[in-house]
Amino acid sequence: MSKNSYKYLKYVALLLVIFQLLYLGIPDSVKPVLVYEYIIFFGLAYLFAILQDFFNPSKKTDLLLRVAIIISLIVLAITSIYYKATFSIAFSVIMFIAFSSSLYITIKLNKKNKQKD
Repeated sequence: MSKNSYKYLKYVALLLVIFQLLYLGIPDSVKPVLVYEYIIFFGLAYLFAILQDFFNPSKKTDLLLRVAIIISLIVLAITSIYYKATFSIAFSVIMFIAFSSSLYITIKLNKKNKQKD
């Protein structure tokens, strides 16, 4: 495979997972609300990745997408606590810390760049 084909592999993997979920269905033990919230979270994350890979989004778009992902993670954490889904709580907290720190670093770098100019 060429070097550029690896760039598209993650998008093909996402489509395969979606088709697998549609084909196999969602197990009865999983709450549908959590599934919908995971779909929203991963949808926003893949939108963010597609914009970063193929387009050159503005700084405001970049920040707004990160904030939207953080808000979806907060909602996911609250719902996970309500349904007592331990894995989802841990996942949402870890991802919240990761996206919050990346947002903090981005804002800090933007401030440094403005001060240099």
